[in-house]
Amino acid sequence: MKNKMIKRSIKQLSCILLAFGLFQTIWCTDNPDKQGPKRIYSIVSRVNVREKPSLKSKLISRLRHGRWVRVIDKEDKWTKVQLSNGKSGYIFDKLITNTWIKVLKDERQLMLMKGNSILKRFPVALGFNPKNDKIRQGDGCTPEGRFYICEIREKPKPPETYGPVSLRISYPNIEDARRGLKNKLIGKARYQAIVKAVHQGKMPPQNTTLGGSIKIHGGEPGVSGDWTLGCIALRSSDIKDLYNLIPHRLVMVEVYRNKQQEKSYNGDGFVNQRTLAEAKKLMKKGCKYTRRAISIIPMSFPMGDFDPSMGVCTDVAIRALRGINIDLQALLYEDILINPTRYRGISRPNPNIDHRRTRNLKIFFDHHAKVLTNETPLKKPNQWRAGDIVLMDTGIRNGTIYDHIGIVSSRKNSRGIPLVINLWTVGWKLNEMELLNGDYPDIVGHYRLHHPFYYGAL
Repeated sequence: MKNKMIKRSIKQLSCILLAFGLFQTIWCTDNPDKQGPKRIYSIVSRVNVREKPSLKSKLISRLRHGRWVRVIDKEDKWTKVQLSNGKSGYIFDKLITNTWIKVLKDERQLMLMKGNSILKRFPVALGFNPKNDKIRQGDGCTPEGRFYICEIREKPKPPETYGPVSLRISYPNIEDARRGLKNKLIGKARYQAIVKAVHQGKMPPQNTTLGGSIKIHGGEPGVSGDWTLGCIALRSSDIKDLYNLIPHRLVMVEVYRNKQQEKSYNGDGFVNQRTLAEAKKLMKKGCKYTRRAISIIPMSFPMGDFDPSMGVCTDVAIRALRGINIDLQALLYEDILINPTRYRGISRPNPNIDHRRTRNLKIFFDHHAKVLTNETPLKKPNQWRAGDIVLMDTGIRNGTIYDHIGIVSSRKNSRGIPLVINLWTVGWKLNEMELLNGDYPDIVGHYRLHHPFYYGAL
C-alpha cells in the first residue's frame, strides 16, 4: 500500500510538472518578451530620434523606415529606443509600430505579426513559377527579401483578379537593383533611382526589365493553386481581414524562401558565423598583401573585385562579407550617395576605392552596425564574438588612426584571447594573429553586423 501511494504521488507530481512545462511553452510562444527584446520600426520615411521625450529636445538621429529598433521604455506619448548602433533616444509613438507581415513561400503562408507573436495566419498562392527569387519581368517568380507596402488600393480592377483590396510591395528592392545592374538588366541611373526611392519610402520604379506591380491581393482563384504573375494572393475574405488589421503606412513585409531559411537568418549570430566561415575559406585559398593591391584598381560594380591572390587588410572584410551577399562596395557607394555629408573629402562616390579605405568603413560601421566595446577581450570577454569586425591603429603615420581591420577568429591564444584573421602589411600572407592583447595595436572600433536584410542581402 505504501509503495502504491508513493507511485501515485510521483505520477501526480509528474503531471503537475508536465502541465507547468506545457504552460511555460505556450506562454513563451505567445509572449514576445520571452522570445527576445521588444522591437518596433518606423512607418514613415524618416523619424526624428530625440535626446528627451519632447519635440523641443535635441535631435540625435534620424531613423529610416523599416529599421528595427529595440524598445527600452515607454513615457507618455514617447517610446525610448536603442538604435542599431547602440545609442538610445526617444521616438514619437504615432510614427512607429510593431505590426508587420511575414511570408514563407514553400509553406504558402502569410503571417500577420505583432513583434515576435503571430496574430493571424493566412494561406496564400504565389506566382506560377514559385520556387525561385524574382529576377526579371515575366519570370513568374514571387520576390524574396525585405519590402514595405508602398501603395494601397481599395476596389482594384479587375476585381476577379485582385479582390477587394491590393497592397503593392516595394519590389524591386535595393538587392534586386544591385543584382539587376550586375546582370546588365538595368543601367546605373535606374539602379540609383531604386536606391533613392527605397531610402525615401516611396514606390520604386515599376517599369524596368526587373518587373514590378507585385502585390498582396485577393481574387477569385483564391489559394487553390499558384496562379499569379508573381504576386501573393489570399482569399478575398482574408485580404479584407489583413487590410483591417495593418497600419496603413509603410508596413514592413519580409518574404523568405521557407521556414528553414527564416530560422537560419534570424538565428543568434548567423552573420558572424557565416563571416567567420568565409574568412577561413579565404585563408585556405591564400592571399598576400602586395604593393600593387595598395593602388586604386579598376573593378566592376557591384560585387567588384580584382585578383583574389593579393589584397590589403580591408579586402579581407570585403571578400568575407561578399560571401554572404553583403556587398560593402555597393553599401559604401549607396551610403555616400544618400548621406554625402558623413564622408568628408569625397565629392562623389568612387566604387573602385571608397570601400577599401578603413576610415570610410569606420564611418559606415558606426552608422550601420552594432557598436561594441573597444576594451580587450581580457577585460570584457562577453562582448567579443568570433566573426566580429575590429578596427585597429598600428601607429603608422598615414593620415588616419583607423589604418587596420580584421575579423575576430574562433581560435584563441594560451590566455583565451581570440586571434584576428587579417592581412597585416606588405609581404605578409592572410593568417591569424595575436592583435587583441591590448598593448599593441590600439583597438579603435569593434562591430557586429545585423540581419542580412538590413544590408539588402539574401
